[in-house]
Amino acid sequence: MTWTWGIEIDLKNIYYTVLAEYPELKYTYDAAVSVEDTTAVCQFSYMPYITGAYASGVPSGSHTVGSLYDAKIMAQSMINGTKQLPIAITDPTLSVNDIGLALLQAGYGWVAYTLNADGTEIIASPAMGKTLSECADAINESFALCSRLLSELTDDTMTTQEKVSAVYSWLVKNVSYDFRYYTDRDSMPYESTVALGALQNGTAICGGYAHTFEMLLTMLGVENYTVSGMCNKEHHMWNYLVLDGTGYYCDATADRGGMDRHFMLTEAELEAYGGYSWNKDFYKAIQKQSALPTP
Repeated sequence: MTWTWGIEIDLKNIYYTVLAEYPELKYTYDAAVSVEDTTAVCQFSYMPYITGAYASGVPSGSHTVGSLYDAKIMAQSMINGTKQLPIAITDPTLSVNDIGLALLQAGYGWVAYTLNADGTEIIASPAMGKTLSECADAINESFALCSRLLSELTDDTMTTQEKVSAVYSWLVKNVSYDFRYYTDRDSMPYESTVALGALQNGTAICGGYAHTFEMLLTMLGVENYTVSGMCNKEHHMWNYLVLDGTGYYCDATADRGGMDRHFMLTEAELEAYGGYSWNKDFYKAIQKQSALPTP
């Protein structure tokens, strides 16, 4: 065989090419190549959760992650400013990509949570050059504003469905789209991409709408997730919630101005609008019949 850059580099490039084409194989997190005379040896490293390493028990100090939902909740427990959290993924059928997507659900737009190389830790990365402490403060401030809003919009006589409708109605009627995203993006504050923009300034882009609804639903005890996908060939974010065992999609950005045409839609109803594309299988996989804990 003729090597382009040499046997070691070419074999590593083949490894990375395979992972790019088949992301479900990313539990093979490293490959080392050694060459002696005419023999090349490739040694692969596997994430422990895929090899059955926890069959005899979870290592002391590690937190058990047995589902995608667990991964999200475990990452959310780090919002107080924890940078690294040791974990043991106990379900070998979980895909690395899906675990990564579940972790990205946890940071409310302020913190990105990811797996470390061998899948034994969750790592926190704050947004926009901020510290984890600053991000935690922003998240807590957003929840405080949500709490104040819920006290104005809801009461104990209302059903969960009525409470969800009330907060969605407030969101689409009172938050304007921040068109600086299209006209002068450099002047648009980061807050417009998260809940603070909607709650403090009354302006947001799709991320701000989605994260605001996410926080309000979380405080109502409704299981929910943000959805990142495409809408009419643009990157877009909206919400997925589970109520009485059924999953629904909501797009507050599309309903801004006071509409409700994109409220509580089934997958088929959202698809019927056309223009939407997203990872539907992930939301089916992550759905669990339990509400998120109130922060």
